[in-house]
Amino acid sequence: MKYKNVVAVIHARGGSVRVPMKNIRLLHGKPLIVWTIEAAINSNCGRVIVSTDHDEIAEISKKAGADVPFRRPPDISKDVASELVTQHAISFHENELGEKVDIAVTIQPTTPFLTADDINGCVDMLMADNNLESCFTAGPVHQRPEWMFHRDENGHAKKYIAGLLQGDMGISQLLPPLWHPNGGAYATRRQTLFGQNVLIGESCGIQKMTDMASVDIDNEIDFVIAEAVAKKLGLS
Repeated sequence: MKYKNVVAVIHARGGSVRVPMKNIRLLHGKPLIVWTIEAAINSNCGRVIVSTDHDEIAEISKKAGADVPFRRPPDISKDVASELVTQHAISFHENELGEKVDIAVTIQPTTPFLTADDINGCVDMLMADNNLESCFTAGPVHQRPEWMFHRDENGHAKKYIAGLLQGDMGISQLLPPLWHPNGGAYATRRQTLFGQNVLIGESCGIQKMTDMASVDIDNEIDFVIAEAVAKKLGLS
């Protein structure tokens, strides 16, 4: 069932630095952005908007079935806070239709193995619990903060989290699971997005994703990993 009051915004500017034009680079034979467009279209989001400043990205996005109703303004086409990009797209949508959305879903095309079920999980969690301001997809943490240190100018170490590294503290299996936002999807209530200027509010839920599904493409090596994952999972 589609929720017209839930709008997905996929961020896809043309000026990626580490991997030029990565948003439309082929991954397993398909432009990177198409992976998340297909997930969003198959989800319960009532509209899927791609926010881009680049004509080729816009054309590929339209062919994949997304709406590209505007070109992203130059002032938010640089390295800016993600909430500004989503706010702009939601404001455009609301002005165009003359009605407010309830939930905005921010999606990064660099997490290609995001699924419609992951997006729906975030939205459904918000709809089921009025106390939640947002919900985001997350992958498991393996580099434990309990084992991390600061290093001063003399090379001396200081624990990032206070306490001796001994006993159960040094056994990962005995530590509580931790999760990190994997960049896939962030479902945010409208009042949180505009009232607090954040995608993740203080009261939030987590939609768990696996290690493989949480691959986030930022560098060349990430494309190599993503290709291997796509083949391993038999995706297309």
